[in-house]
Amino acid sequence: MKVTSIESILCDAGWRNYFFLKICTDKGIVGWSEYDEGFGSPGVGAIIEQLGKRLVGQNVHDHERFFQEASCLTRPAPGSVIAQAMGAIENALLDAKAKDLGVPCYELLGGKVRNHIPVYWSHCATWRINHPALYPPAITDLEGVKRAAAEVKQRGFSALKTNLFIFDEGDAYAWRPGFAVPFAPALNVDRKLIGNVQRQLEALRSGAGPDVDILIDFNFNAKPEGMLKLLRAIADVDIFWVETDSFNAKALAYVRDHSPHPIASCETLIGVRGFMPFLEHQAVDVAIVDTVWNGVWQSMKIAAVCEAHDVNIAPHNFYGDLCTMMNVHFAAAVPNLRIMETDVDRLPWENELFTHQPEFRDGQLVVPDRPGWGTEPVEAALRARPPKSTGGLLQYKRAG
Repeated sequence: MKVTSIESILCDAGWRNYFFLKICTDKGIVGWSEYDEGFGSPGVGAIIEQLGKRLVGQNVHDHERFFQEASCLTRPAPGSVIAQAMGAIENALLDAKAKDLGVPCYELLGGKVRNHIPVYWSHCATWRINHPALYPPAITDLEGVKRAAAEVKQRGFSALKTNLFIFDEGDAYAWRPGFAVPFAPALNVDRKLIGNVQRQLEALRSGAGPDVDILIDFNFNAKPEGMLKLLRAIADVDIFWVETDSFNAKALAYVRDHSPHPIASCETLIGVRGFMPFLEHQAVDVAIVDTVWNGVWQSMKIAAVCEAHDVNIAPHNFYGDLCTMMNVHFAAAVPNLRIMETDVDRLPWENELFTHQPEFRDGQLVVPDRPGWGTEPVEAALRARPPKSTGGLLQYKRAG
């Protein structure tokens, strides 16, 4: 089965865009994947277009050969958006190959080791604070945070994750200096932020009760000194993990050595080589793997190296429903799974964009047995929602 064409299709997704890759074949089978340009990765589509010219006429089943050839062709500039383009193509090839064989994608990964995927409700309160028109009810204070946490429990989820916020009188806003919101490149942590984080966690625990796990994401919003200040301030809080990011493996290892809570990280890393320093320096308790960036086949290699270092993994998953389904197959097949990220707050029109939505049962994701990823975009619905000119991180204006 040969590739006949490759095309990117974009659509409006509220505060961002969704990005899809469509690979057509000479047997009429179509392979799909979802990728992203909004999370600090502008230009992935342009690289897909260039690499795709080399893909036309090649055997869909030979996805590892494509990866190795593309790696050779881009060797002077590895990683980053080039690797993400390769991952998007690999994922679409996996979908087409599985459909050709009439099997779910997890069969290509060694078969499933679990039928249900433990998940946490990601961006709990976050989307309702940042994008209230798209994800009601709007949250403007800590009482709203408490109600959101109570909803997590009521709907049967066992864990939630939140982000950093400042709660002023009648207002709440994200604290994201690592992404220039506000523009404060020193990334200092002050008393105001610490007090807000403490009160936010208290509200979440009050709403969720004692049996729901709480995760918090510092992201790139602090340097090690600031991370440690925050960690000391929440030392007595029951936390499942603290997620934080650094490109310095030794620095993150130092933070982990002094943290009262487990440390999860690595969501922006590419390939086995990118993960190795963090594993060798024992910088993480849980390694977060982005299969959308790396490709699911390559992500299995990353997970295997993590397993060799006695580290469990967690899929990074905050995109559209196709990405969730791609990650479900990865999570079903990988032995050393800790938990999977998923966004429960969705756009009002989300169910129009895909043939099947992720299925939750008792707060866990059900692994589908349909061929390929088990869902695919509805092309007419995508084209009916033209993309924004900018979205994601690039839509924000820099403050200060």
